[in-house]
Parts: sequence; C-alpha cells; structure tokens
Amino acid sequence: MIIKIKSSDIHGQDYEREFPVIRNEVGENSRIEYIYTDEYGDCKIYAYTDFVEIYRKGEVNSKQVFKLEEKTIFKYVTKEFRGEYHLFSKKININGKKIYVEYDIIQENEIINSLKLEIVEV
Repeated sequence: MIIKIKSSDIHGQDYEREFPVIRNEVGENSRIEYIYTDEYGDCKIYAYTDFVEIYRKGEVNSKQVFKLEEKTIFKYVTKEFRGEYHLFSKKININGKKIYVEYDIIQENEIINSLKLEIVEV
C-alpha cells in the first residue's frame, strides 16, 4: 500500500511525497496504523476516530498528537537540537482513507507556524 503525505505552511514550505506503508487496523477503537520510513527515520501514524498521533524515530525524533481544539505537547529532537512546543489543532477530518489536519505550532504562547497536513491512501 502507498500513502501520499502533503503539507504546506505559512512560510511557503510545501511538501509532497509518497511512501510504501504497512497498514493495520488495531483494536476495538478501529485505530488505523501506518508504518513507513522517510528521509528522517521510522514513522508511525495512528488514526483514531477523533484524533491522530504521529511518531518518528531516527535522525529526527518527534511526537505529535492532534486533538481538535486542544493544545498538546510536540517534542522534536535531533543530535543538535531539542525542542518542546505545543500544537493546537483547528481542524481534523479522519475519513476512511484520508486524514486532514490544520494546526498551529506554538512556542511560548506565540504561533510560530500554521500548517495543513493531508495523508491519503493512494
């Protein structure tokens, strides 16, 4: 299976790539799990009915949790840098083979970036 990941932000950074994934449905909550490797490490995406988690381990280590209209902690770690931010998810749509999230990255109560993220089974 293949997923396409697209994102864009307020700084004009656009990203679009396709990845081969392992897709699993897990547990009674019908969590959908995508496992793949990108240019920065091994990644896992967990899509629940009302929130999304994204993990990366490798050259870049990160943990993102997206819950609608909630502020969650976002950790980002490399060999040279360690950062802790907050995410505020403004819009989440999890619909079968598509995940869509609009969110802000917040540092010390200031929005430092706003992003749109789309993950689609191809």
